[in-house]
Amino acid sequence: MQPKDMPQDLVEITHPGGHLVARVLAPSVGQAEAPLLRDAVVSRCGEAAAGKALVIDLSQVSLVSSLGLGTIVDIRNTAEKAGLRPCVFGLNRHLLALFQLMRIERLFTILRSQQELDRLIGS
Repeated sequence: MQPKDMPQDLVEITHPGGHLVARVLAPSVGQAEAPLLRDAVVSRCGEAAAGKALVIDLSQVSLVSSLGLGTIVDIRNTAEKAGLRPCVFGLNRHLLALFQLMRIERLFTILRSQQELDRLIGS
């Protein structure tokens, strides 16, 4: 169930192999998108099996604001409390540099290729 007023085209959530994959479909995560993204993903963290991964797929995202970064970290903290391994997939070189500059890349397992993602979720 999607949160009320959640745009259908902001995030797609799937459960391959018991994991939770949140594919962000918006081109940016800023002031408008961040709270909606947080609500959509956090509300579904209980749907993944403990010990599995929460993958935040940012492959369609080209811009993340400071509020967006804070939201991604907040989602990560919620996932970790739920017993999930926080992962990020699809970072372009600019987003990876931003994660490194802000030193938040160490909070996640960074999946750098489709093969790494497939191996993780068992595709």
